[in-house]
Amino acid sequence: MEDALYPFRSFYQKMPSFVQNAIGSGYRLLPRSVQHGSFYTLYQNRICNFHLQSTNALSMQLELLKQSVNSAVASVPFYSNFGPIDSFEDLQQFPIIRKKDFVERQSEFLSRIYRKNALHANTGGSSGTPMEFFLHAGRTRPKERAHFDWFWGQVGYTSQSRVLMIRGAALKGNALYEYQRIKNCLAVSCYEINSSNIVEVLRQVGRFRPDYIHGYPSAVRNFMQCIMDSPHATWNFLLRGLFLGSEMLSPADRATLESFFESKVMTWYGHSECAVMGGNSPNSNELHFYPFYGFTELVDDQNQPIRIPGQTGRIIATSFDNYVMPFIRYDTGDQGTLSSVNDFHGMPCLVLSRIEGRAQDSIYLSDGTKVSLTAFIFGQHLPEFARIREMQLEQHVAGEILLRIIRGSNFRNEDIGNIIRRLKKSVSNKISIEFECVERIEKTHRGKHRFLIQGVTSE
Repeated sequence: MEDALYPFRSFYQKMPSFVQNAIGSGYRLLPRSVQHGSFYTLYQNRICNFHLQSTNALSMQLELLKQSVNSAVASVPFYSNFGPIDSFEDLQQFPIIRKKDFVERQSEFLSRIYRKNALHANTGGSSGTPMEFFLHAGRTRPKERAHFDWFWGQVGYTSQSRVLMIRGAALKGNALYEYQRIKNCLAVSCYEINSSNIVEVLRQVGRFRPDYIHGYPSAVRNFMQCIMDSPHATWNFLLRGLFLGSEMLSPADRATLESFFESKVMTWYGHSECAVMGGNSPNSNELHFYPFYGFTELVDDQNQPIRIPGQTGRIIATSFDNYVMPFIRYDTGDQGTLSSVNDFHGMPCLVLSRIEGRAQDSIYLSDGTKVSLTAFIFGQHLPEFARIREMQLEQHVAGEILLRIIRGSNFRNEDIGNIIRRLKKSVSNKISIEFECVERIEKTHRGKHRFLIQGVTSE
């Protein structure tokens, strides 16, 4: 039903709120399997089977991999000269595909058999390179909903839970907040919220009484900072969890948010292409890449598998369940560090101790050296960072960056000099830094915070 109704989404969003909520109330009375279709239940059952038969997880994952890859060999033009696979090792015959390949040769990756099930989609462009592609109608969206119902359910979430949502596109009429019955959530605009209106927002939060917060890390951190900056605002609501995704979350921010909200932060790693999914658990902050969702590899610069814990490599994903445009050995553009853990509740799987961010999330020094933001920013732990509400870097010339910030209420003028001096020292003064204090940092059209605008490309 969800895919059938999706074309009417823009019409629904233009309706008055009371009409939307009336429709949403009726829609929510339907069972999840009716709302999202039969594949919702099939994927739920798959997760259960993997948990019940954890010792057979690899063989079950291999069957899913074979279905996806061998369907592509039989019906996708790009893979017509490749043979079917019978083992994980056979996958190595397939080349690693990058985003530009899909952009330049899109039609070659579209199945001849399943193109009638094509569901148009696109990335949001937060990495700077938007991409159009196709998902599988009746499968991809039900799978995503079933997966998150299970993932969030690890900390008690149900379809009846109340969610405070701080993410996404601007609300209708640039409203500060809006109740959305169809999702049972109170949506707060990440564009409009500030320390002067936070008291009104908290008044609405008190009436709503959320069980969980769902948002982008930057938006929830800003929400927290607004509360801290206002002498009349206090957070005194009991949460069962925070669901934070779509952006990098530093260990320091995780600790700060968990302390402030007195609740567990659940994060995940995925992307619009729906080829890979990893998440933490209530007992671990490491990211487990679920064998029932897709097949994930971690490879070095020579495209060889990384097997030594502590080493960093590129995340390569092969999708399950999308026969329309399967992603086979797709280079996500992201990097991760291999953990010493290699299972999830007894299921063998890839586990990463951290995501390094996108490969392009790096700056270039005056001598051409490439430095990741993890090393340059996230690993610095400068005390001044705690007094900054939002930050953005922009680079168009190697060795030069613009550091754009929104000040927190306790930010001091001397913090600027301290930040510049310490950042330059960390890279042996091989960079010049221009500092700019602003009132607002523009988000992507989906409301994401873009931490780096990178105009320099590697040779």
